[in-house]
Amino acid sequence: MDRAQRPTMRSRKLGAMLRELRESRDLNLQKAARLLNRTPSSLSKLETGKRGIRRPALEHMLDRYELTDPNQREVLYKLARDSGKKGWWLRHEGKIAPSTLDYISLEAEATCVKSFELHLVPGLLQDEAYARAVISSSIPLEGPHDVEGLTEVRLRRQQVLLKENPLRLWVIVSEAVLYQEQGGPEVMKAQLRRLVELSLLPNVTFQVLPFTAGSHPGHNGSFTTLVTSDLSVVLVENLTTGWYLEDQEVIRHHDLVFDHLRAAALSPTDSRALIERLLSNP
Repeated sequence: MDRAQRPTMRSRKLGAMLRELRESRDLNLQKAARLLNRTPSSLSKLETGKRGIRRPALEHMLDRYELTDPNQREVLYKLARDSGKKGWWLRHEGKIAPSTLDYISLEAEATCVKSFELHLVPGLLQDEAYARAVISSSIPLEGPHDVEGLTEVRLRRQQVLLKENPLRLWVIVSEAVLYQEQGGPEVMKAQLRRLVELSLLPNVTFQVLPFTAGSHPGHNGSFTTLVTSDLSVVLVENLTTGWYLEDQEVIRHHDLVFDHLRAAALSPTDSRALIERLLSNP
């Protein structure tokens, strides 16, 4: 039986691809449901990511839609399999926004993450006290949040940098990030020391975009690009929510902006030297 589920990035992607496939066969929802011996409601839920699908049912669907390309079929099989994967983060369901759980699941399987930040050290590089200060300063939409629990989650996420086949992380931060004292001067010094330590990892590239860089193409805001084995997305956030951008042209545009920022930023060595000079100041 197909599985009801909370929509995730992968299940939404799978559903969108199945909808495009159906429409390319000139089938409306009702005709496709009859062809597949499903109800229009269940097919609609599948196409919106609200329902999962098991391999035999998906094979039957692709056969009925006459999709013969083995590579396209394999992409859909993998999306279906991975959209229902379980992970440690699900223990925090109900305490963390579904969009955040979805992000953590993608991050856990990503091969590469590229992040540009105007205001904060990215979560994967945050020291415990810095993370706690950042989380404490936010104002939740509904009631008080669990600062310690959210801090624990943020630190647990950082294991992707240290696992056997670690995530490749490339971070560019505005120089202002190094001066904004989250939690006070001692907390900030500890965070700067943490940045020096993590920047030495072979799978981490850390750069600072200096004030002297002047105008730059990232002035519209921070963004993060995640690449997994089956999809690439860009995450942009505002005060209360985040958006996943999936259009390939939009992703390429963000990659181009990141390349320009990388060229304008200090080298990893010079970025580390800048942080060490800040730490040496009394």
